[in-house]
Amino acid sequence: MRKTNRSMWAVTTLALAMVAAACSGSSSSSDSASDGGGSESGSNASGEASGDISGNIRVWTHQNDAFNSGLQDLATAFEGENPGVTIEFETFDYDTYIQTLQTSLPAGTEADVLQVFGSWTCSYADNLATVPEDVLTKAKAEELFFGAAIDGYTCGDSLYGMPQEFNIEYGATLINEAMAEEAGIDPAAGWADWDAFIADAAKMSIGGQGDMTRAGYMFTSSDAIPYTFYSMIVQQGGSYLAEDGSAFTIDTPEGKAALEQMVAMVDAGLVDPVLYNDLNNWVGDCFFEETCATGLVGPWVIADYAGDFPEVAEVTSYAALPSMGDDPTFVADSGWGLTVSNGSEVQEAAWAFVEYVTLNEANAIQWNAGAGTLPALKANASGANADALVADFPHFATFLPLLEYGQYVGDLPDRDLIWYDITYERILQVLQGNESITDALANMEREANETIG
Repeated sequence: MRKTNRSMWAVTTLALAMVAAACSGSSSSSDSASDGGGSESGSNASGEASGDISGNIRVWTHQNDAFNSGLQDLATAFEGENPGVTIEFETFDYDTYIQTLQTSLPAGTEADVLQVFGSWTCSYADNLATVPEDVLTKAKAEELFFGAAIDGYTCGDSLYGMPQEFNIEYGATLINEAMAEEAGIDPAAGWADWDAFIADAAKMSIGGQGDMTRAGYMFTSSDAIPYTFYSMIVQQGGSYLAEDGSAFTIDTPEGKAALEQMVAMVDAGLVDPVLYNDLNNWVGDCFFEETCATGLVGPWVIADYAGDFPEVAEVTSYAALPSMGDDPTFVADSGWGLTVSNGSEVQEAAWAFVEYVTLNEANAIQWNAGAGTLPALKANASGANADALVADFPHFATFLPLLEYGQYVGDLPDRDLIWYDITYERILQVLQGNESITDALANMEREANETIG
């Protein structure tokens, strides 16, 4: 998730509550897919072109040049293998896209193929088509895709789309290799436990609480805190949401141990949560401005900052974090992927295109490489395709072995509220010394359960 995702989730939450807001497509731009490059793969998982489908497929996406360029390349190839098909893209800036989805879906004026963030899917499910079983069954999808990626597209017993990427914000930390070397630390050696990590990270901190000029480990941003807390809970074998979504269970022994571990990192001088948080010294800023030596944020941040900070990017890598359990389990949102409107009059062609983009291993990895994202398909996390991806993005090597341990965050009733307004705010208060662990756990559980209707 990007730095702006806190505001993005707020916009999404507001949009989902709207039922009658006026919206137009005037902020969109239409582009012919024929301007892109080509692919030699076919229109199904085995790479064979269908050749007998037809129709004009409208595709809606949010504005992301790398994402959309890759989709257009694959659309051009799909058109070439299916002469009866034309594909038209319409792109929207993020905020307009959310509003347009919310107003267009109930009105039945949406495009045929809709790009969505997986964690939104169930909110829109009433207006989305389920994946035809002759395209992909739910059981087969669970075999092909990583669980954290596909679970967001699964609502009840039905599958509503297919992911293109694995969205990850936990499991490994940014690390400045020059600072680590100066402190006598070998990030490649890893850490057996949190005590070992804390000892090393403390060596890279400069200053203490109130006068810190460099954090050893910045984990106190609005995404890092919730991902850390809930990942530590599941690492211990605990859970924070009932399987049927009927209740949150946060005030537990696992929750207490997780929060105690986070407090221990602050007490050891790894970060000053008053000076380093979501409003001050945000993790991407502090890392590339060299006021933190390590920082918890997803791998997308390197591409976002490397152009402005090439010298720092040159000494930047990721190092796997220790776990509170036997496995490096972590929680993750479901990333970007493709769905089909249940009102589409060209559903056969639309699903054939979605299948072509997401299920064909060569096509899927082509898009990942162009977009700079991690693969949602299990097959593309190892072997030649993974090697090619790592050649372009060396820092992906740390993440690929972790993907199998990801667990979907769950179908949260109000993800934004739980993530930022409850979990981040409450835990930040604990880390800043303004609330006890006991009170914070009780308050988080109570407030989270109040979001369940």
